[in-house]
Amino acid sequence: MSAPHLDVLHRLLHSHGYAFAEDALVEACAHHPEHVCALLSAVGTITVTRAQILALTDAASLLCDVHADGGTDSVLSLRERLDRVADALTAALAQRDAATAALRHACQALHRTDIPLLTVRADSSANNGASGPTP
Repeated sequence: MSAPHLDVLHRLLHSHGYAFAEDALVEACAHHPEHVCALLSAVGTITVTRAQILALTDAASLLCDVHADGGTDSVLSLRERLDRVADALTAALAQRDAATAALRHACQALHRTDIPLLTVRADSSANNGASGPTP
């Protein structure tokens, strides 16, 4: 039975063109803890920022709808709030991009080890339009 956090790890790695061998996790942690920690940290950050981006996008949409229907008195206040949401969204996107780069780096480092924790999927060229992982 797989834990929910490992399911998230499987899905995220799959979307980046890697297969995760859960049975090799203990050995990888013992021999390459820095790479495994970097991998888990990046996955956690990407997952959290995706949720944050979704919430901020929904908030921006709601503020835009209210702004369009609002009177002159509320427009300035709504624009200030929308600016704050946009700033937070920009920061979340930058954090997600940095975590995605860290994930790629950790995956490449783990793929180069002698422990088969990660393998490149045969269908990795279909990972969201990207060119696939670089082993």
